Amino acid sequence: MKKVTRTPTAEVESAILDSAQRLLATEGPEALSIRRIATEAGVAPMSVYNRFEGKHGVVEALFLQGFKRLQAEFAAVEASDVMDGLDECGHRYRALAHAHPGSYAVMFDRVIPEFEPSERCVLQASASFTELVALVERGQLEGRVIDGEAIDIAQQIWETVHGAVSLELRGMGFVDGRDAHFARLLAMIRRAISRV
Repeated sequence: MKKVTRTPTAEVESAILDSAQRLLATEGPEALSIRRIATEAGVAPMSVYNRFEGKHGVVEALFLQGFKRLQAEFAAVEASDVMDGLDECGHRYRALAHAHPGSYAVMFDRVIPEFEPSERCVLQASASFTELVALVERGQLEGRVIDGEAIDIAQQIWETVHGAVSLELRGMGFVDGRDAHFARLLAMIRRAISRV
C-alpha cells in the first residue's frame, strides 16, 4: 500500500498552483477539478477551498501569477541598448510561455470558459504591458524608435511576438530551427520600429 504524504503547510498554495498549471499543460482544462488538483498537490480538497475558495480562485491565481512573472521578466531587462532590450523582452516572453504553458493558456487562451478575469487581473496584465510601453518610450526619447503612440507601437510588438509564440506552442510551424526563426522575427520587428 502506497504511503500518502502531505505537503507542508507553507508550501500548500504553491503546490496547488503548480499542480493546476501542470494539469492544464499536460491534460487540458477538462482535467482541472478540485479533486484532481488536490491529489496532484498532495493536499486535501478542503485545502484548495480554504486557500482559493474553489476552482475559479485557482484559475484567477494562475492568471495573476503568470502576469506577475511576465511583469518581473520585463522589469528585469537591463540592456544598455534599448533595441536589445526590446529583443530581450521577446525572448523572455517566449521562455516564460514555454516554461509555464498552463498559466499561459489561462492568461491568453481563456481555456476555462466560465472564468472571467477580475479587475485585479486586468490591472496586473496592464502592469506587464506598461513595462513594454516604458521601453518603447525610452527608445523614442533616445531617437531609436519611430514616432507614434508608444502604446500603439508596444501593442504591435506584443501582438507579433504573442502570435509567433502561440503558434509555436500549438506546433503550428513550417520552418526548421524555431530559435533561429524567432530571432529573425525579432529582427524584423526591430527593423519595422527602428528610426535609424
